[in-house]
Amino acid sequence: MSFDAHRSPARVSVAEAARLPRWLLWLLLVVYGVAGLPGHDPWYQDDAATFGVMWTMAQGGASDWLLPNVFGAPIPEDGPLSFWAGAVFIRLLGPLLGDAVAARVTCLFWFAVCTSALWYATYGLARRGEAQPVAFAFGGEANARDYGRMLADISVLLFLGTIGIATRLHQTVPETAAVAMLALILLGLAIALERPGLGACVTGLALGGLALARGVGPALFALPAIVAAGLIALRDRARWQVPLVATLVAAACFAVWPGMAILLAPERAADFFGAWRNWTLESIGFPGAAELGRIGRNFPWYAWPLWPLALWTAYAWRHALRAPHIALAGLLSLAMLASLLFSSSPSETMLILTVPSMVPLAAFGATTLRRAAENALDWFAIALFSLLAFGAWAYFVAMQTGVPPKMAASVARLIPGFKEPASVLGTMVAVTASLAWLALIVWRVRERPPMLWRGPMLGAAGLTTLWAVINLLFMPALNYNRSYARLASQVAAEIERSGGSPCVLAHRLQPAHRALFALLGGLRFVAPEQEAPCQVALHRDTRNSSLDDEPPPGPWRQIWDGVSPTRQDETFRLYRRGPG
Repeated sequence: MSFDAHRSPARVSVAEAARLPRWLLWLLLVVYGVAGLPGHDPWYQDDAATFGVMWTMAQGGASDWLLPNVFGAPIPEDGPLSFWAGAVFIRLLGPLLGDAVAARVTCLFWFAVCTSALWYATYGLARRGEAQPVAFAFGGEANARDYGRMLADISVLLFLGTIGIATRLHQTVPETAAVAMLALILLGLAIALERPGLGACVTGLALGGLALARGVGPALFALPAIVAAGLIALRDRARWQVPLVATLVAAACFAVWPGMAILLAPERAADFFGAWRNWTLESIGFPGAAELGRIGRNFPWYAWPLWPLALWTAYAWRHALRAPHIALAGLLSLAMLASLLFSSSPSETMLILTVPSMVPLAAFGATTLRRAAENALDWFAIALFSLLAFGAWAYFVAMQTGVPPKMAASVARLIPGFKEPASVLGTMVAVTASLAWLALIVWRVRERPPMLWRGPMLGAAGLTTLWAVINLLFMPALNYNRSYARLASQVAAEIERSGGSPCVLAHRLQPAHRALFALLGGLRFVAPEQEAPCQVALHRDTRNSSLDDEPPPGPWRQIWDGVSPTRQDETFRLYRRGPG
């Protein structure tokens, strides 16, 4: 029973807001963040291409840092922020960890920024008076501090338990920086409610960082949300000052990049930013029916369980949609969804941009669910991730023993010729992770804990366990399937056998191929204007296109060709200068 004039759908007792053990939260964060980072080469395609930009920056000069490229091949898409971070980590940690692993540390860095910003943004919003649960008639309701901490913990757990983002967050792609910037925008707006000046600066820096990470498109859609949030949630002069200051700070932050590029590399900056401007204009438009259908099919599982909880929040808090804890995250969520609907070619990678702003919304919805719905989410997480983990173990056993034969045959088709034995240490750690997941299930069944964070915790723990088990058991096989290491070694050996070359001319190679063959085979690619001394050319011919069949123009003779055992659709040919 409650008695409170304050209208709130949340009714939270002291027991329901009990503290989540810090060691458990930190364990989930560390395992989720670290699993999948080491132990493999950059993977084709986006992962390898972005690594190539970072590697080129780390080894190059000022123009390479300001005009992203992969050994002379310009990359005008997106922005340089994530590449800068990766290049810094390569320089700092490359000698210790290796360049590939050092570049992946950026994923851990952006993950830490994102989860921290989400925690503090949700905590700040949840402690406000309009977000508080109703007071019980005879006391026993959660206080503001415990309620805010519980919601902040739930927001991080929901982020960890979001199904579609795990793979992308562990790749060296610009989206990892973009999600961190979106979380910082939320944090800045939350700070602006109490300290408008500081909040405006944080929001502006994050908005400028979003443009530097993922291009100006998402930032242009986020800006109206920031303005609307200021008008709705802020008071007096701050409602105009915060959006204005944030816009000016963002513009100044972004302008540093082209300004420095024009100053230090004027001869290349004009062409680069011309291509960047064309890409930006072409990316804004209306998608076709096929693209919209693909996004509509993928979004429900990609953003699970955030979107149903966010929709429930909108319904449960329908009387308080203008309250800051609903309006700020809600407006930014709508802005990111609009960026999908007004993108000429929306891709699955853009779905990740909708996740950070939905997290606080989903957290506020999780505390208003009825008991039956809470239990349903608990058991859904237990059933789903237990089934998937069981399937992972079944395929691992089949890969190692050949039993069952059909499962073993399906794995063998993906990794033909793979013979590497299983890692004893990795298998033992995977067993430990699986037993820990079983222990959580037993705890949930036996104790029937009242804490409202138990469902999000089970989802986060289940996905983290599955992610760790897959990486521990299948990383060598995945690396074999997606790596170009063996092919790059063959190319390097053939070049050496044919007399060597000071450089290699890249013909029909994607930026990802340049990066992979340079890292794994030691090939030295150069910019197109520096290819005259190159005595060897590497050509890629894809089976599904006839546009790349012709060899490099000029007097070249073929000396080698080969294919990857796991990618039969493309053939690589090596040419040396001279008559055929």
